[in-house]
Amino acid sequence: MLPSISGITRSISRHVANSRISRRVLRTLPVPANLEAMTDVDRVGELAPGSVGLTQDDVSAIWSRAEDLYCTGYYPALMLCIRRHGKIVLNRAIGLARGFGEPGGPEVPEPVSTRTPACLYSASKAITAILIHKLADDGHINLLDPVAHYVPEFARHGKDRLNILQVLSHRGGVPGIQSEISLEKLVHHETLLKLICEAEPTDIHGRKQAYHAITGGTILQAILERVTGRSIRSYWHDNFKKPMQFRHFDYGATRKEFALMARDRFAGARVPQPFRTYFRQFLGLDVEADRDFVNNYAFFSEPVPAGNMIATAEETSRFFQMLLDDGHYGERQIISKLAAHRATWETSPHQLDNTLKVPLRYSAGMMLGGEPFGLFGPHTGNAFGHLGLINIFAWADPDRDIAVALLSTGKPLLAHNAFSLIQLLREINNRIPRKSKRG
Repeated sequence: MLPSISGITRSISRHVANSRISRRVLRTLPVPANLEAMTDVDRVGELAPGSVGLTQDDVSAIWSRAEDLYCTGYYPALMLCIRRHGKIVLNRAIGLARGFGEPGGPEVPEPVSTRTPACLYSASKAITAILIHKLADDGHINLLDPVAHYVPEFARHGKDRLNILQVLSHRGGVPGIQSEISLEKLVHHETLLKLICEAEPTDIHGRKQAYHAITGGTILQAILERVTGRSIRSYWHDNFKKPMQFRHFDYGATRKEFALMARDRFAGARVPQPFRTYFRQFLGLDVEADRDFVNNYAFFSEPVPAGNMIATAEETSRFFQMLLDDGHYGERQIISKLAAHRATWETSPHQLDNTLKVPLRYSAGMMLGGEPFGLFGPHTGNAFGHLGLINIFAWADPDRDIAVALLSTGKPLLAHNAFSLIQLLREINNRIPRKSKRG
Protein backbone atom coordinates (compact mmCIF):
# COMPACT_ATOMS: atom_id res chain seq x y z
CA MET A 1 0.00 0.00 0.00
CA LEU A 2 1.40 3.40 -0.98
CA PRO A 3 1.98 5.90 1.85
CA SER A 4 -0.45 8.83 2.06
CA ILE A 5 0.54 12.35 1.04
CA SER A 6 0.24 13.35 4.71
CA GLY A 7 2.57 10.51 5.69
CA ILE A 8 5.13 11.52 3.07
CA THR A 9 4.95 15.16 4.17
CA ARG A 10 5.42 14.18 7.79
CA SER A 11 8.41 11.97 6.95
CA ILE A 12 10.03 14.82 5.03
CA SER A 13 9.37 17.26 7.89
CA ARG A 14 10.89 14.87 10.41
CA HIS A 15 13.93 14.24 8.20
CA VAL A 16 14.51 17.98 7.72
CA ALA A 17 14.03 18.76 11.42
CA ASN A 18 16.51 16.06 12.40
CA SER A 19 19.17 17.10 9.92
CA ARG A 20 22.32 18.72 11.20
CA ILE A 21 21.98 21.78 8.97
CA SER A 22 18.35 22.39 10.03
CA ARG A 23 19.18 22.11 13.70
CA ARG A 24 21.98 24.62 13.24
CA VAL A 25 20.37 27.10 10.83
CA LEU A 26 16.67 26.78 11.71
CA ARG A 27 17.24 25.75 15.33
CA THR A 28 14.87 22.81 15.08
CA LEU A 29 14.50 20.12 17.71
CA PRO A 30 14.86 16.38 17.04
CA VAL A 31 11.56 14.70 16.21
CA PRO A 32 11.21 11.06 17.34
CA ALA A 33 9.73 8.39 15.11
CA ASN A 34 7.36 7.17 17.81
CA LEU A 35 4.94 10.07 18.39
CA GLU A 36 2.60 8.01 20.54
CA ALA A 37 5.29 7.71 23.21
CA MET A 38 5.45 11.53 23.32
CA THR A 39 1.68 11.99 23.59
CA ASP A 40 -0.61 12.44 26.59
CA VAL A 41 -4.35 11.92 26.08
CA ASP A 42 -7.01 13.01 28.56
CA ARG A 43 -8.88 9.72 28.45
CA VAL A 44 -11.20 10.74 31.28
CA GLY A 45 -12.09 14.18 29.97
CA GLU A 46 -12.46 13.35 26.27
CA LEU A 47 -16.03 12.31 25.49
CA ALA A 48 -17.28 10.23 22.58
CA PRO A 49 -17.28 12.37 19.41
CA GLY A 50 -20.72 11.02 18.49
CA SER A 51 -22.22 12.84 21.48
CA VAL A 52 -21.54 16.18 19.75
CA GLY A 53 -22.20 15.19 16.15
CA LEU A 54 -18.66 14.24 15.17
CA THR A 55 -16.96 10.94 14.35
CA GLN A 56 -13.79 9.37 15.64
CA ASP A 57 -12.32 9.93 12.17
CA ASP A 58 -12.94 13.66 12.59
CA VAL A 59 -11.06 13.80 15.88
CA SER A 60 -8.25 11.57 14.58
CA ALA A 61 -7.84 13.73 11.47
CA ILE A 62 -7.58 16.91 13.54
CA TRP A 63 -5.02 15.40 15.90
CA SER A 64 -3.06 14.02 12.95
CA ARG A 65 -2.68 17.59 11.68
CA ALA A 66 -1.42 18.63 15.10
CA GLU A 67 1.16 15.85 14.90
CA ASP A 68 2.18 17.13 11.45
CA LEU A 69 2.80 20.56 12.98
CA TYR A 70 4.84 19.05 15.80
CA CYS A 71 6.93 17.14 13.24
CA THR A 72 8.23 20.38 11.73
CA GLY A 73 10.62 20.37 14.68
CA TYR A 74 9.96 23.90 15.91
CA TYR A 75 7.97 22.98 19.01
CA PRO A 76 9.15 21.44 22.26
CA ALA A 77 5.45 20.89 23.02
CA LEU A 78 1.96 21.36 21.61
CA MET A 79 -1.26 21.22 23.64
CA LEU A 80 -4.69 21.20 21.99
CA CYS A 81 -8.14 21.22 23.58
CA ILE A 82 -11.43 21.43 21.67
CA ARG A 83 -14.90 21.71 23.17
CA ARG A 84 -18.07 21.33 21.12
CA HIS A 85 -21.50 21.99 22.60
CA GLY A 86 -19.61 22.52 25.84
CA LYS A 87 -18.14 19.00 25.86
CA ILE A 88 -14.45 18.13 25.49
CA VAL A 89 -13.90 16.03 22.37
CA LEU A 90 -10.13 16.45 22.16
CA ASN A 91 -7.63 17.25 24.91
CA ARG A 92 -4.09 16.12 24.13
CA ALA A 93 -0.47 17.15 24.45
CA ILE A 94 2.66 16.09 22.64
CA GLY A 95 6.34 16.73 23.26
CA LEU A 96 8.51 17.84 26.18
CA ALA A 97 7.66 20.36 28.88
CA ARG A 98 11.26 20.71 30.06
CA GLY A 99 14.66 19.19 29.43
CA PHE A 100 14.86 19.72 25.67
CA GLY A 101 18.11 21.66 25.92
CA GLU A 102 16.85 24.96 27.33
CA PRO A 103 19.26 26.90 29.62
CA GLY A 104 18.99 25.59 33.16
CA GLY A 105 16.71 22.75 32.16
CA PRO A 106 16.80 19.29 33.73
CA GLU A 107 19.16 16.70 32.31
CA VAL A 108 16.37 14.14 32.06
CA PRO A 109 13.63 15.27 29.63
CA GLU A 110 10.20 15.78 31.20
CA PRO A 111 7.19 15.00 28.99
CA VAL A 112 4.36 17.49 28.63
CA SER A 113 0.87 16.51 29.75
CA THR A 114 -2.61 17.94 29.36
CA ARG A 115 -2.19 19.25 32.93
CA THR A 116 0.95 21.25 32.14
CA PRO A 117 0.45 25.04 32.21
CA ALA A 118 2.10 27.26 29.62
CA CYS A 119 2.38 30.99 29.06
CA LEU A 120 -0.40 32.48 26.91
CA TYR A 121 1.61 35.59 25.99
CA SER A 122 -0.62 37.98 24.03
CA ALA A 123 -3.68 35.78 24.38
CA SER A 124 -3.64 37.19 27.94
CA LYS A 125 -5.08 40.41 26.45
CA ALA A 126 -8.42 38.75 25.77
CA ILE A 127 -8.75 37.72 29.41
CA THR A 128 -7.73 41.17 30.70
CA ALA A 129 -10.30 42.73 28.38
CA ILE A 130 -13.05 40.61 29.96
CA LEU A 131 -12.05 41.89 33.41
CA ILE A 132 -12.56 45.43 32.11
CA HIS A 133 -15.96 44.50 30.70
CA LYS A 134 -16.81 43.04 34.10
CA LEU A 135 -15.97 46.41 35.69
CA ALA A 136 -18.28 48.12 33.22
CA ASP A 137 -20.89 45.43 33.82
CA ASP A 138 -20.86 46.26 37.54
CA GLY A 139 -21.08 50.01 36.93
CA HIS A 140 -17.56 50.86 38.09
CA ILE A 141 -16.46 52.38 34.77
CA ASN A 142 -17.86 53.52 31.45
CA LEU A 143 -15.97 52.30 28.40
CA LEU A 144 -16.42 55.68 26.75
CA ASP A 145 -14.76 57.52 29.62
CA PRO A 146 -11.29 58.95 28.94
CA VAL A 147 -8.48 56.86 30.40
CA ALA A 148 -7.29 60.05 32.10
CA HIS A 149 -10.49 60.14 34.17
CA TYR A 150 -9.10 57.15 36.09
CA VAL A 151 -5.36 57.60 35.44
CA PRO A 152 -4.83 61.41 35.36
CA GLU A 153 -1.15 61.26 34.39
CA PHE A 154 -2.13 59.52 31.13
CA ALA A 155 -3.41 62.89 29.86
CA ARG A 156 0.08 64.17 29.04
CA HIS A 157 0.93 65.23 25.48
CA GLY A 158 -2.69 65.44 24.34
CA LYS A 159 -3.82 61.97 25.43
CA ASP A 160 -6.62 63.40 27.61
CA ARG A 161 -9.45 62.41 25.21
CA LEU A 162 -8.38 58.87 24.43
CA ASN A 163 -10.91 56.51 25.98
CA ILE A 164 -11.04 52.97 27.35
CA LEU A 165 -12.88 51.56 24.34
CA GLN A 166 -10.13 52.84 22.05
CA VAL A 167 -7.48 51.12 24.17
CA LEU A 168 -9.44 47.85 24.06
CA SER A 169 -9.70 48.04 20.25
CA HIS A 170 -6.03 49.00 19.70
CA ARG A 171 -6.70 52.66 18.92
CA GLY A 172 -5.31 54.05 22.16
CA GLY A 173 -2.56 56.11 20.55
CA VAL A 174 0.36 54.42 22.34
CA PRO A 175 1.04 51.13 20.52
CA GLY A 176 4.67 51.09 21.65
CA ILE A 177 7.32 52.93 23.59
CA GLN A 178 10.79 54.12 22.74
CA SER A 179 13.06 52.98 25.54
CA GLU A 180 16.33 51.16 26.06
CA ILE A 181 15.22 49.86 29.44
CA SER A 182 15.91 46.15 29.87
CA LEU A 183 13.03 43.70 29.65
CA GLU A 184 13.61 42.69 33.27
CA LYS A 185 12.79 46.27 34.37
CA LEU A 186 10.15 46.84 31.72
CA VAL A 187 7.88 44.08 33.02
CA HIS A 188 7.33 46.00 36.26
CA HIS A 189 3.94 47.69 36.12
CA GLU A 190 4.86 51.11 37.51
CA THR A 191 7.92 51.41 35.26
CA LEU A 192 5.98 50.65 32.09
CA LEU A 193 2.99 52.80 33.10
CA LYS A 194 5.25 55.81 33.64
CA LEU A 195 6.79 55.37 30.19
CA ILE A 196 3.33 55.08 28.60
CA CYS A 197 2.05 58.21 30.33
CA GLU A 198 5.12 60.18 29.26
CA ALA A 199 4.89 58.98 25.65
CA GLU A 200 3.59 61.19 22.87
CA PRO A 201 0.60 59.61 21.10
CA THR A 202 0.68 58.55 17.48
CA ASP A 203 -2.91 59.79 17.14
CA ILE A 204 -4.75 61.90 19.72
CA HIS A 205 -8.16 61.08 18.22
CA GLY A 206 -7.93 57.29 18.43
CA ARG A 207 -8.50 56.80 14.72
CA LYS A 208 -5.36 54.83 13.86
CA GLN A 209 -5.52 51.07 14.35
CA ALA A 210 -2.19 49.82 15.69
CA TYR A 211 -1.77 46.68 17.78
CA HIS A 212 -0.91 47.58 21.40
CA ALA A 213 1.27 44.57 22.22
CA ILE A 214 2.17 45.44 25.83
CA THR A 215 0.96 48.98 26.47
CA GLY A 216 -2.79 48.39 26.39
CA GLY A 217 -2.73 45.78 29.13
CA THR A 218 -0.75 48.05 31.43
CA ILE A 219 -3.25 50.88 30.97
CA LEU A 220 -6.17 48.56 31.68
CA GLN A 221 -4.45 47.18 34.78
CA ALA A 222 -3.95 50.71 36.10
CA ILE A 223 -7.64 51.51 35.59
CA LEU A 224 -8.81 48.32 37.31
CA GLU A 225 -6.53 48.69 40.29
CA ARG A 226 -7.37 52.35 40.88
CA VAL A 227 -11.11 51.81 40.57
CA THR A 228 -11.27 48.71 42.78
CA GLY A 229 -8.37 49.39 45.12
CA ARG A 230 -7.29 45.81 44.55
CA SER A 231 -4.58 44.10 42.54
CA ILE A 232 -5.56 42.68 39.17
CA ARG A 233 -4.57 39.23 40.42
CA SER A 234 -6.86 39.51 43.45
CA TYR A 235 -9.75 40.73 41.28
CA TRP A 236 -9.19 37.83 38.87
CA HIS A 237 -9.10 35.30 41.71
CA ASP A 238 -12.41 36.33 43.25
CA ASN A 239 -14.40 36.96 40.07
CA PHE A 240 -13.05 34.33 37.69
CA LYS A 241 -10.44 31.91 38.99
CA LYS A 242 -12.36 30.65 42.03
CA PRO A 243 -15.87 30.47 40.54
CA MET A 244 -14.55 28.81 37.37
CA GLN A 245 -12.41 26.38 39.41
CA PHE A 246 -9.15 27.04 37.60
CA ARG A 247 -6.13 25.35 39.11
CA HIS A 248 -3.36 27.12 37.23
CA PHE A 249 -4.92 29.94 35.20
CA ASP A 250 -3.45 33.15 36.59
CA TYR A 251 -1.47 36.33 36.04
CA GLY A 252 2.17 35.34 36.33
CA ALA A 253 3.13 32.42 38.53
CA THR A 254 4.27 31.51 41.99
CA ARG A 255 7.61 29.73 42.17
CA LYS A 256 5.72 26.47 42.73
CA GLU A 257 3.64 27.05 39.59
CA PHE A 258 6.69 28.14 37.63
CA ALA A 259 8.36 24.80 38.41
CA LEU A 260 5.40 23.05 36.73
CA MET A 261 5.29 25.20 33.61
CA ALA A 262 6.35 24.18 30.12
CA ARG A 263 9.42 26.09 28.97
CA ASP A 264 9.61 28.00 25.70
CA ARG A 265 12.11 28.03 22.86
CA PHE A 266 12.70 30.61 20.14
CA ALA A 267 13.25 28.61 16.97
CA GLY A 268 13.63 29.26 13.27
CA ALA A 269 16.33 31.22 11.49
CA ARG A 270 17.89 34.12 13.36
CA VAL A 271 15.95 37.36 12.99
CA PRO A 272 17.84 40.21 11.26
CA GLN A 273 18.61 43.26 13.38
CA PRO A 274 16.22 45.69 11.59
CA PHE A 275 13.22 43.46 12.39
CA ARG A 276 14.41 42.99 15.97
CA THR A 277 14.69 46.75 16.42
CA TYR A 278 11.28 47.45 14.88
CA PHE A 279 9.35 44.93 16.96
CA ARG A 280 11.16 45.66 20.22
CA GLN A 281 9.24 48.92 20.64
CA PHE A 282 5.95 47.01 20.41
CA LEU A 283 6.78 43.64 21.98
CA GLY A 284 9.08 45.05 24.64
CA LEU A 285 11.65 42.35 23.94
CA ASP A 286 14.45 41.64 21.54
CA VAL A 287 13.50 38.25 20.08
CA GLU A 288 17.15 37.19 19.98
CA ALA A 289 18.81 38.91 22.93
CA ASP A 290 15.90 38.28 25.31
CA ARG A 291 14.90 34.82 24.17
CA ASP A 292 15.99 33.15 27.41
CA PHE A 293 14.29 35.71 29.66
CA VAL A 294 10.84 34.23 29.00
CA ASN A 295 12.04 31.07 30.77
CA ASN A 296 13.16 33.10 33.79
CA TYR A 297 11.00 33.40 36.89
CA ALA A 298 11.49 37.19 36.82
CA PHE A 299 9.12 37.33 33.83
CA PHE A 300 6.36 35.73 35.90
CA SER A 301 7.02 37.31 39.29
CA GLU A 302 4.29 39.94 38.86
CA PRO A 303 1.30 40.35 36.52
CA VAL A 304 1.90 41.45 32.94
CA PRO A 305 -1.74 41.68 31.84
CA ALA A 306 -0.87 41.82 28.16
CA GLY A 307 1.47 38.89 28.15
CA ASN A 308 2.21 36.53 31.06
CA MET A 309 -0.94 34.68 32.05
CA ILE A 310 -0.41 30.96 32.45
CA ALA A 311 -2.95 28.18 31.85
CA THR A 312 -3.47 24.73 30.45
CA ALA A 313 -5.13 24.32 27.08
CA GLU A 314 -8.21 22.91 28.80
CA GLU A 315 -8.49 25.90 31.14
CA THR A 316 -8.12 28.31 28.23
CA SER A 317 -10.81 26.47 26.28
CA ARG A 318 -13.03 26.54 29.37
CA PHE A 319 -12.75 30.32 29.62
CA PHE A 320 -13.77 30.81 25.98
CA GLN A 321 -16.61 28.32 26.45
CA MET A 322 -17.91 30.62 29.20
CA LEU A 323 -17.99 33.50 26.72
CA LEU A 324 -19.68 31.25 24.16
CA ASP A 325 -22.30 30.45 26.82
CA ASP A 326 -23.14 34.15 27.26
CA GLY A 327 -21.02 34.52 30.39
CA HIS A 328 -22.47 31.47 32.15
CA TYR A 329 -20.43 28.73 33.83
CA GLY A 330 -21.99 25.95 35.90
CA GLU A 331 -24.48 27.56 38.26
CA ARG A 332 -22.75 30.95 38.07
CA GLN A 333 -23.21 33.95 35.80
CA ILE A 334 -19.56 35.05 35.57
CA ILE A 335 -20.31 38.11 33.45
CA SER A 336 -23.60 39.26 31.99
CA LYS A 337 -24.81 38.19 28.58
CA LEU A 338 -24.59 41.81 27.46
CA ALA A 339 -20.97 42.10 28.62
CA ALA A 340 -20.02 38.86 26.82
CA HIS A 341 -21.55 40.18 23.61
CA ARG A 342 -20.13 43.67 24.01
CA ALA A 343 -16.64 42.19 24.33
CA THR A 344 -16.95 40.18 21.11
CA TRP A 345 -18.83 42.49 18.72
CA GLU A 346 -16.80 44.08 15.94
CA THR A 347 -15.45 47.57 16.58
CA SER A 348 -12.94 47.68 13.72
CA PRO A 349 -13.45 46.01 10.32
CA HIS A 350 -10.60 44.33 8.46
CA GLN A 351 -7.98 46.98 7.80
CA LEU A 352 -4.21 47.29 7.77
CA ASP A 353 -2.83 47.28 11.30
CA ASN A 354 -0.13 49.93 11.59
CA THR A 355 1.95 47.82 13.96
CA LEU A 356 1.80 44.32 12.51
CA LYS A 357 1.39 45.48 8.87
CA VAL A 358 -1.33 42.94 8.09
CA PRO A 359 -5.13 43.34 7.86
CA LEU A 360 -6.77 42.65 11.22
CA ARG A 361 -10.27 42.89 12.63
CA TYR A 362 -10.96 43.68 16.29
CA SER A 363 -13.70 43.80 18.89
CA ALA A 364 -13.30 45.60 22.22
CA GLY A 365 -10.61 43.21 23.41
CA MET A 366 -10.62 40.35 20.91
CA MET A 367 -9.15 39.51 17.54
CA LEU A 368 -11.89 38.39 15.17
CA GLY A 369 -12.05 35.75 12.45
CA GLY A 370 -12.95 36.35 8.83
CA GLU A 371 -14.44 35.21 5.53
CA PRO A 372 -13.46 33.31 3.48
CA PHE A 373 -10.39 32.91 5.68
CA GLY A 374 -9.37 34.52 8.95
CA LEU A 375 -6.95 34.22 11.85
CA PHE A 376 -8.74 31.11 13.11
CA GLY A 377 -9.08 29.34 9.77
CA PRO A 378 -11.57 29.24 6.89
CA HIS A 379 -15.11 30.57 7.27
CA THR A 380 -14.72 31.92 10.79
CA GLY A 381 -16.47 35.25 10.32
CA ASN A 382 -18.16 35.13 13.73
CA ALA A 383 -15.24 33.65 15.67
CA PHE A 384 -13.54 35.67 18.41
CA GLY A 385 -10.38 35.09 20.40
CA HIS A 386 -6.73 36.04 20.44
CA LEU A 387 -3.31 34.96 19.26
CA GLY A 388 -0.21 34.70 21.41
CA LEU A 389 3.50 34.59 20.65
CA ILE A 390 3.96 32.94 18.10
CA ASN A 391 1.62 30.03 17.42
CA ILE A 392 -0.79 30.27 20.34
CA PHE A 393 -4.46 30.33 19.32
CA ALA A 394 -7.41 30.66 21.66
CA TRP A 395 -10.88 31.21 20.22
CA ALA A 396 -14.57 30.44 20.22
CA ASP A 397 -16.78 30.08 17.17
CA PRO A 398 -20.53 30.39 17.77
CA ASP A 399 -21.29 29.09 14.27
CA ARG A 400 -19.66 25.74 15.10
CA ASP A 401 -20.31 25.96 18.85
CA ILE A 402 -16.65 25.27 19.62
CA ALA A 403 -14.10 26.65 22.06
CA VAL A 404 -10.50 25.88 21.07
CA ALA A 405 -7.08 26.38 22.63
CA LEU A 406 -3.84 25.55 20.83
CA LEU A 407 -0.85 26.25 23.05
CA SER A 408 2.68 25.87 21.72
CA THR A 409 6.02 26.40 23.39
CA GLY A 410 7.95 26.86 20.15
CA LYS A 411 8.46 30.40 18.86
CA PRO A 412 9.45 30.02 15.18
CA LEU A 413 9.71 33.55 13.77
CA LEU A 414 11.39 32.76 10.45
CA ALA A 415 10.48 29.19 9.59
CA HIS A 416 8.60 26.88 7.24
CA ASN A 417 5.85 25.79 9.64
CA ALA A 418 3.09 28.00 8.19
CA PHE A 419 1.68 25.34 5.84
CA SER A 420 1.26 22.78 8.63
CA LEU A 421 -0.31 25.37 10.91
CA ILE A 422 -2.80 26.46 8.24
CA GLN A 423 -3.64 22.82 7.56
CA LEU A 424 -4.41 22.25 11.25
CA LEU A 425 -6.76 25.26 11.40
CA ARG A 426 -8.34 24.16 8.14
CA GLU A 427 -8.90 20.62 9.44
CA ILE A 428 -10.59 21.87 12.61
CA ASN A 429 -12.99 24.09 10.70
CA ASN A 430 -13.69 21.61 7.90
CA ARG A 431 -14.25 18.66 10.22
CA ILE A 432 -16.53 20.55 12.60
CA PRO A 433 -19.48 21.81 10.56
CA ARG A 434 -21.18 25.16 10.96
CA LYS A 435 -24.82 25.30 11.95
CA SER A 436 -27.10 26.04 9.02
CA LYS A 437 -28.67 28.86 11.01
CA ARG A 438 -27.40 30.69 14.02
CA GLY A 439 -29.44 30.05 17.12
